[in-house]
Amino acid sequence: MLVKGGLLVSETGELKADILVQNGKIAGLGPDILPPKNVEVVDAQGMLVLPGIIDVHTHFGLVNARGQRTADDFFQGSVSAACGGVTTVIDYAEPLPGESLLAAAMKRRQEAEGSMAIDFALHVVVASFRDDDAPQLSSLVDYGITSVGEIFTAHPSLKIERADLRRLMACAREVGVLVTMHAEDDDVLAEAQGRLRAKGQLDKSYHGLSRPVEAEDRAIAWLIQMAKEVRCPLYIVHVSSGAGCKLIAQARQAGLEVMGETCPHYLLLTDSAYQGENAGAFIMNPPLRRQVDTELLWEGILNGALQVVTTDHCSYTPAQKTLAKDWCDVFPGVPGVETLLPLLYSEGVGKGRLQLSDLVRLLATNPARIFGLYPQKGVLEIGSDADMVIFDPNHEVTISAGSLHSAANYTPFEGWRVRGYPKMTILRGQVIYDRGIFCGTPTHGAFVKAQKGVIV
Repeated sequence: MLVKGGLLVSETGELKADILVQNGKIAGLGPDILPPKNVEVVDAQGMLVLPGIIDVHTHFGLVNARGQRTADDFFQGSVSAACGGVTTVIDYAEPLPGESLLAAAMKRRQEAEGSMAIDFALHVVVASFRDDDAPQLSSLVDYGITSVGEIFTAHPSLKIERADLRRLMACAREVGVLVTMHAEDDDVLAEAQGRLRAKGQLDKSYHGLSRPVEAEDRAIAWLIQMAKEVRCPLYIVHVSSGAGCKLIAQARQAGLEVMGETCPHYLLLTDSAYQGENAGAFIMNPPLRRQVDTELLWEGILNGALQVVTTDHCSYTPAQKTLAKDWCDVFPGVPGVETLLPLLYSEGVGKGRLQLSDLVRLLATNPARIFGLYPQKGVLEIGSDADMVIFDPNHEVTISAGSLHSAANYTPFEGWRVRGYPKMTILRGQVIYDRGIFCGTPTHGAFVKAQKGVIV
């Protein structure tokens, strides 16, 4: 394949150049490359050529604590991803009681292989950790998994105790595993939810109050302190709070190895959604926040407090969402993998909040570096996987569930108008999405072995 005439975008800038692909890898970069015989030529004139997007936080085929499976299995989730320019995801393996971390990872990989249209890596959830569990982390590293989480500080069944977390952090530091944390303080949640229950305030409109911003801020603060004491790198998932973002910024300014991610729904939506008739469709944990938080999060991704934008894609259908009447029983999570790139381009680059280089840094290069996939993924360089998005910066689309590919059959961004949309997605030299049509296969996606990541 020869991708010809596009504007290549990296974290450092843009370059007009062609890309020659051989055997699934980038084999040549430069102006006016002559196409070899019998090579497919992709015309990218007037298009941006981006590295394949990496969504480091997805939940495909998740079975929740109440036995409900998310709408998107591995295949449908990966189809939705491909149609949005995402070529690699990092999903989660959750051990059953008594199951080793490695056994859970191997089982999850087996579930995904043969069903994924895109490449994938894995995190492993840890809910308890004893001194004699240390060899389990080393076995994960040997297997190609170098991150654990999302680890919960508040969860009905997956909450880790602080003593276990401290032991885990100490061991992770020694073996080169990154600890990724869902930060909400259990005590704050219990107090807030107890007050609401006592008053009979169980309607979905109270979801934001049931998980107040103080819970996230307090958890981020004590997690940073613990990481400092143990001298362990720390990564906070789906940051929704402006104050929490500031705590991460302060920790980084103090020289601590702390990183964070946020999601488009926290950048673009607010808790006013909980006052509408369809409040359940917007319920996720942590919840949507105030407008001031969205503004502070945009500042955070620009000033380096937050390093990644991801989706926490966890798709339930409207029917699943309406099984419960109360905030305490609604299945939390929203679909988002397909709209990640167009939303961040349109609302970020298109509105002057981000440069093109910022877009690539947040969605491709930083995710690859942090989670040990670089330079195989996340960059357009000779020798890297030929994962690319041919992106039309002028194509206007109205986001609608009817045109998306998630089995959730709804989107929290219904009716949003975006300018800029993927035209083609290429995974290791094979076109898997072309002008609105998925054209990949469920067997093309492969497990990617992660190396030790770096702090960015």
